[in-house]
Amino acid sequence: MRFALGIAVLGAACVLSGCGASQRQEVQAKVEQLVTATANKDDKTLCDEVLAPSLLEHLQGTGISCERAMRIFVDSVQDPTLSLSRVTVSGRTAVAIARTSASHQRAARQAIELVRTADGWRVASLGSSPSALTGRAQRASRGGDQAPPSSRSRPYATMS
Repeated sequence: MRFALGIAVLGAACVLSGCGASQRQEVQAKVEQLVTATANKDDKTLCDEVLAPSLLEHLQGTGISCERAMRIFVDSVQDPTLSLSRVTVSGRTAVAIARTSASHQRAARQAIELVRTADGWRVASLGSSPSALTGRAQRASRGGDQAPPSSRSRPYATMS
């Protein structure tokens, strides 16, 4: 019984830490964390675990704390949904193409840019138009590790 419990705990720890997950799966998980934290109005998770250092520095440069900016953001979004259509990984950058929507907001197709940091994947840019991708993000969208469409569903976030 103890052995089985130990295996279960080890397995759960492995899943939570991303053991064996591909980079594409890690990017998908980070985008799902973004949507879940937004839906739960969890500005602390957004600032501490989701946003890239470059985005945090940009916020600091505007004179507003990350928590305050994210509080304004999450308060403006009700019942967010996201359906991933493609995830492309190229080196230390990734692009997730998604259809996003929320109550009282028009659905949109957007590109979410991520960067790999010492702490894992982090969101570097929120909701660019896929046609507006430039530089590294555009190169990443043409190659790398692409996610095929899938019917896998999660609360608030899906891969379609």
